This record gives sequence, structure tokens and C-alpha cells, in this order.
Amino acid sequence: MELETTRLRIIPLDLEQSKLLADGVAKIERQLGLTPIEEPLDEKTLWVMQYVANKAIEYPSDTLWFTALWLIVLKSENRMIASLSFKGEPNDKKEVEIGYGTNEGYRNKGYMSEAVQAVSEWSVRQENIDAIIAETYKDNEASHKVLQKCRMEKYLETDTSFWWRYPPL
Repeated sequence: MELETTRLRIIPLDLEQSKLLADGVAKIERQLGLTPIEEPLDEKTLWVMQYVANKAIEYPSDTLWFTALWLIVLKSENRMIASLSFKGEPNDKKEVEIGYGTNEGYRNKGYMSEAVQAVSEWSVRQENIDAIIAETYKDNEASHKVLQKCRMEKYLETDTSFWWRYPPL
């Protein structure tokens, strides 16, 4: 299964692909026939990608909601430019949390908004999902813009974070 938008391919990794990713980005790029990324990923992004990949290996029956990493590929370059993942199974309100990150050279071009919108729309069509939620730090304006463009609504505020929901309540 793969989602497609005007500019992007959004590819959820299966268990075997997650194992490849856990060994390094280059292996999954080769397996998927992608053009290698030109800029090295920052340490935090690499850690998150490997963490999610290792969780997929640890919980193989829940790879879609609990651990799946979705690679975001820019069609025009056939290159991985970002990723997103769900942060666990749906809660008792049938909500699933999403997290995401974009490679530095591809930020502020609307790619993540396009990807989050596509994944959100797909997700709420699934039988056990009524909403997508996301947490952002209050000072993360870029993430706020992504979620606003995706028609997410801010529904909760803590000392450090905002919580967003699609579709709005």
C-alpha cells in the first residue's frame, strides 16, 4: 500500500523494510530504488527513524499504527525528503497520534502539509480511526503552520505544548 499526492509518494514500511532501515538509510533507499539523500540526516532524525524501525521489529503485528515509519518521497527527484509515523495504536476515543520531520533542504515548501493531509484523510477512512492528533511545542511555528494547513484544530494547551486534531471536534 502506498499513498500518492501531486508531488509525493508516501510509503509505509513493512517489517522487512523496517529491518533494513534499522541498519541504515542507504539500505532502504537501495531496496526501494530511491536516489540517495544528498545531505546527512541530523542525529535526532536518525535516532527517531532507527527507534521506530526497531519498534516495528519488536512489535511485528502492529507495524501500521504502532511503529510504522512512512517515507515521504519527492516524485520529481525520487528521493526521500521526510518521514512520519504514528505514535501508537488508536486510543479509546479512536484517535491516533502522528509525528513527522522533514529533511532540512526540503522545509518550507509545503511537502509536509501535503503528506500529513494525505495520511490524515486516509487514516480517518480506516475502520478503527475517527481522528488524527498531534502534539507540538508552543514555539514550533513551522509545525503549527503544517497542521493549520491540514485543517487541524487546536483543542488543548499545556504549559509547553499545543494539541491538534483532524477532523476538528
